[in-house]
This record gives sequence, structure tokens and C-alpha cells, in this order.
Amino acid sequence: MAPEHDSALQKIRDEFQRFPLAVPTHTGQHRPMIPGESSALLAHALVYLCESVKCDRAAVFLLDEATQTLQAQELINHGEVMAGEEEIAILPQTPLSQLVEGKRDHLLAHGDLSTAYLPLRAFGKVFGVLRVERSKGWGVETIPLLKAFAHELAAVLRGLEIAASERRQVSNMQALHEVSNAIFRSLRLEEMLESVAQSLIHQMGFDRAKIYLLNKEGDTLEGVLTMDQRGKQMLDRERFPLKRGVPPMVDIILGRSVDERLEKYRRTIAYIPLRARDENMGILMVDNLLSQQEIPEEQIPLLEAIAGQLSMAIKNARLFQGVEELSITDGLTGLYILRYFKQRLKEELYRAERTHGQLSLMILDIDHFKRFNDTYGHPAGDTILATVAERVLANARKVDLPARYGGDEFFILLPDTSPDEAHLLAERLHQAVANEPIALPDGKVLKLTVSIGIATYPTHAASIDELIKRADEALYWIKSHGRNRIRLYSTEIPEKI
Repeated sequence: MAPEHDSALQKIRDEFQRFPLAVPTHTGQHRPMIPGESSALLAHALVYLCESVKCDRAAVFLLDEATQTLQAQELINHGEVMAGEEEIAILPQTPLSQLVEGKRDHLLAHGDLSTAYLPLRAFGKVFGVLRVERSKGWGVETIPLLKAFAHELAAVLRGLEIAASERRQVSNMQALHEVSNAIFRSLRLEEMLESVAQSLIHQMGFDRAKIYLLNKEGDTLEGVLTMDQRGKQMLDRERFPLKRGVPPMVDIILGRSVDERLEKYRRTIAYIPLRARDENMGILMVDNLLSQQEIPEEQIPLLEAIAGQLSMAIKNARLFQGVEELSITDGLTGLYILRYFKQRLKEELYRAERTHGQLSLMILDIDHFKRFNDTYGHPAGDTILATVAERVLANARKVDLPARYGGDEFFILLPDTSPDEAHLLAERLHQAVANEPIALPDGKVLKLTVSIGIATYPTHAASIDELIKRADEALYWIKSHGRNRIRLYSTEIPEKI
């Protein structure tokens, strides 16, 4: 090789050395075969090459084995760096295919510009091609420099790829560790799912994470949580029966192949089944539909490992939830017991104080319950209590807290609820009980009514004891005025009791 070419090659080698192999990558982002930091390296290297051999254009192509095409990565045109958009098909039994197969060490083509193709080879395999063009043609003395340059470039690019792969492995292990910690951070199902979804987005870089779980009966898949880069968003309680022909999550649960129409989303969305000891729990879904970044293949086994841990954690959380519910709910009605209710009442009153909000309390009493109990017996009384409790639960909001106070009285705590709003909710509950008769075990049918007293913090009371007392006074006023009514506390009530 001519001395000036030796000098040019050394200059290019020195330029390569300016690019460290330990540049950090962003967790979860799309990574091509050659890492992103190679773009600057390619641009500099190609500029130096063109200056050294006086070429007009130079470009680096990477081989896409699936499509048997060469995809342009970086292009230098008369000293200007341009984005590579060109694609070259590799036809069988052509000089270019022989170059890619390693049967040639270079290829020359003549036209308006004389073009030289050099293979980019590492570990005995060609993974790309360097193309260099100039108007005055290529002399035999220049080919060794181009070969040496292609060899140096291939070695550095592969070095970058290996370094990036090692960093991705470390990053994936760190992500797995963080998500695992999130899984076992809480035994409460909702807290645990929220923490896991947050970790999947922040640690692995997904646009969005969704979790679907099978209901207790095992016949419906329900969306329980979705989270995106902006934070938590609850689903609109998506529900899908376990029947073929509905969303792909159901087909996965049923062990069937996913609809071919979803193939176009395959690289930006992933459905991972949640199974614990062969028991279907639900589906974990992650996607990059907004950013359109491909989900790397190497992340799928990682997601499957996370799904395995998550499935067992969901099973344990549900067991814990069942035990916890047994300890804080009334066995007959399924409503919260008074001890737990009072604890939550303290928490909600403190929150209302802190946020300057409102907190309403209903006390519901079944009219003439003792008479029904004495007339029809205790089994009938239990049926009445359980049925009224069902209607309380069916008409309460998710944020409301219904409890059995004792006997035939029920407390319903209404956070962030004004007196007027509480009165509307009470009317709905009052009608739900009165409008539909109750069937007793012996076949008899009874029509029931209820009385409901209401008080609101801070409008009517300044403390927990006062809130309960005011609601009770409103209820007592109803009992002394014929029952089957709703009454909001007012200052005139004590005077008329």
C-alpha cells in the first residue's frame, strides 16, 4: 500500500478510536443491528475516506437476511452527510450476491461513476457492504486501501454491536430486578399491579402497559389497569367473555393462535399470558404503538419471566385479599364490620380535613324489621338482611364504604360527597329496596321500606362522634314521624325529636 494510503488509513483508525464502546443506551428503546452511536462514527469515517481517495459518494449498507436486501445506513454525497434511504435487492447468482456470500473480496462496476463494493465482514460472516463511487475510476493501487478501510470499519461496528449487546443484557437484568421488586413490594393486589405497570414503563421503556385478569368465575377477562408514560389510567372496566372471535387476549387464554390481522402490530405490541401452576390468571400487554418503536426480541423472554413472577404474586395477593376480607366483613351481609368501618371513617375524615373536602354519612334502618323477624323467623330475617345488603352494594359507588352497624342498621360512608349529592344517592337506594319485593325461603314475598338519616362533615358536624350523632338524629326523626323516609340533618331536628 502506498505511503499516502498508509497515512490515510492511520488517520481513519485514529478517528475510530475517538468513539468509545461504552456509550450508554436508553432502556427499552428500539435498537437496530448496529447501535445508534455508530451513525456519527460512520459519517466521520466516510468523510475521511472520501477525502483520502477523492471519491464523490460513499455509503454503508447493512444486510437484511430476511428480505435479502442491503439497507443504506449512512451516505456521503460530495462531502454532505445524508440519511440512508436506498435499498438494493440481492439477486441470486449475481456478482453482488457472490460478494455477500463471501466468494469475492471486492466488486467493481463501471457507469457514469466507477463504483467499488467492499464486504463488511466480522467473525467470518458478511453483515454489510461499503460502496464507494468516483468519476475518474478506481486504480488497482487504491483497492487495498478500500479493503483495509472496510476491514477496520467492520471490526469497529461489530465491536459497537457487542458492547451494546452487553449493555442491553445488563440493562435487562437491572430491569428484571426492579420489576421483581415491584411485584413483591405489596400483598395488596391493586397496589402491586400499579407498581408493576409503572416499573415496566419506567424500567423497560414501553409506551403503555395493560393488565387483564380473569374474574372469580373464570368466564370473563376483565381489564383492571392501564398505565402510559403520563401515569395511571384506570380502564373503563373492559370485559370480554372467554369465547373465540373477540380480542386476541381471549384467544391466548384459550390457547389458540392470534388473529392474522394483528400481524402488522407484531413488532410493537406483545401479549404475555399470566399463568400460575397451569391456572390461567390473565394477560399482560405492553406496547409501543405511539412511538412505533419495535419491541426487541430479547425482551420477550424477559417479559415471560416477569409474567411468571407476576402470576404467582397475583395468586398470593388474591389469597391474602380473601383472608383479609373474611377478617373485616360481616359473614351474613358481606358488608364491612363496625371495627374496620370506624378505622376507615377516621382516615376519610382526616383526608377531608386536609383537603377541605366533604364527607357524608348515611345510617339506614329497615322499617319494622323486628316485626318481620318475630313473625317469619330468624331465617327470614337473615334473608331480609342479606338482600338489603346486596342492594346497598349494588347501588353504592366504588368509593363508598358500606358497613353493618348491628342488628338491622347499616352505615354507608360517602367520601367527597355534599349533602345534596348524598340525598340523591339515598333516594336511589331507598327506591332499590322499596321497588322490588323480597322472596323468603318459604316462598312468601315481602315488600320492605327503609329509613335513611344523613349528615355531612363539615356542614353538620366537626368530628367523627358528631357526624354519627347527627346522622342518627336525622334517622330518629324519621322513626318518630312514620318511617319510610330520607332526612338530611338540620339544626331544627333535635328540637322536634
